[in-house]
Amino acid sequence: MPIIVKDYEWSESDTRLDIWIPQKGIKRSSVDVMVTNFYIKANYSPYFFDLHLKEEIDEDKTRVVIADGKITFHLIKKDPAVWETLVNLSAKDSSTRRELVATAYKYHEEKTSKDIEQRANIKAEQNKMALRTAMDFESGEKDRIEAEKQAERDKVAQEMDEWQNLDDEERTRQYMETINTGKDTVEEDDATDTKSPDTRNRDDEIDDKVASTDEQAADTQEVSSDTKLSAAEERARKFEKIKHNLANPLLSDKKYAKSLKKEEKKKNSDKPVWEGNAPRQQKEITVSFTPRFFPSAARESTAAEEEAWYEKNIRAQMAVKAKDKDTKEDERNPVWLSDKASVFYKMGNFPAAINAYSEAIKISPSLPKLYINRASCYIVLNLYEDAVVDCTRALDLLTPPVEANRLSRVRTLAKRGSALCQLGSYQDALKDYELASKLSPENESLKQDLQLLRSQMGMDSVQETKGQITVT
Repeated sequence: MPIIVKDYEWSESDTRLDIWIPQKGIKRSSVDVMVTNFYIKANYSPYFFDLHLKEEIDEDKTRVVIADGKITFHLIKKDPAVWETLVNLSAKDSSTRRELVATAYKYHEEKTSKDIEQRANIKAEQNKMALRTAMDFESGEKDRIEAEKQAERDKVAQEMDEWQNLDDEERTRQYMETINTGKDTVEEDDATDTKSPDTRNRDDEIDDKVASTDEQAADTQEVSSDTKLSAAEERARKFEKIKHNLANPLLSDKKYAKSLKKEEKKKNSDKPVWEGNAPRQQKEITVSFTPRFFPSAARESTAAEEEAWYEKNIRAQMAVKAKDKDTKEDERNPVWLSDKASVFYKMGNFPAAINAYSEAIKISPSLPKLYINRASCYIVLNLYEDAVVDCTRALDLLTPPVEANRLSRVRTLAKRGSALCQLGSYQDALKDYELASKLSPENESLKQDLQLLRSQMGMDSVQETKGQITVT
């Protein structure tokens, strides 16, 4: 059953409302906060705080700060005004309160769903915008490439038109200039030839074609004027063929590769079969296996269990490993540390006992006895909030509630009730003492403490007799 927090403070202005509630030693990560337009809640086990506000607030502008041992709500009022009272008076009725809580949770759920849907819509819109931008960029890139291709086609078409419009003498002159320029380039390339054998062979073929064309061009100059026109057309046709081969080197590469394959096939056909397909050499292959701690082979079905086992053992080794290399083996044993803490407690050295219990808890954080005993030390040193935290942790570990841990739960509840009495939380202390007395009805000391607490709560001057509840 949660402990209701009632010791809170608040202040207001025309536009703002601030509420402070004690954190009571609970970790910041364990605090659950909810804020709606008429309702605020803070749940940090075992404590619980909620309020039904008198007027509406703007939950989108609300800030919650957890620092300095306090949980602070900075609320912004929807309509500027001074409320004078904080709580909705109709929430005092239990049935009305349940309806208000249900309404607040429903409002919070609808608003959360709406916010999630809105964020999803924004994300989808952003994805659409990114896709549209990428498509526009790709379309522009395609248009640019197509424009460059079209420009190249127009340029080639223009050159072909200019070539066709030339007369025969001009065509012959330009052709001879191209041939002479090609020869000069070939001579320069031969001086610094770094080409591969395949490329040189293709160049030799082109040179042979060019040489044969030169011979035909020289013979054409001796032909009569009647046959000069047909010879010029023949030269132009052969020039176009050479130009096509130069512009499409892959075509000549395919022909050259076919000829090489034919020669290689003819050469291999003369050899015996065993010469062309010699047996492979014998070699040794070294196979290494991944080392495993477990003797069995690795299986996918047991991978999760093995991983959990590894993590559990690593955590245990890290917990047992001492910070100092000179730490003795006994000081790594939680039982030895617990016994040492008990000796310190009997000697009255409570800070040393707390340190010993804390080191034992680091090694074995799941032993409730360590938290219970450390809470006793905290109570002696008047560190009641730390005692409440340790008792709460011990009760969490004493689950499920069975007969074997009944007495430990009684002892823990009595200690927490005593610490709560010292903190002034008498209602919470009364609940702990009643539960402890119910678990151990034969304990006369618990009955006396419970009766004393009830009598003190009925008196006006509770603060004067605070501290008379003993620890059983």
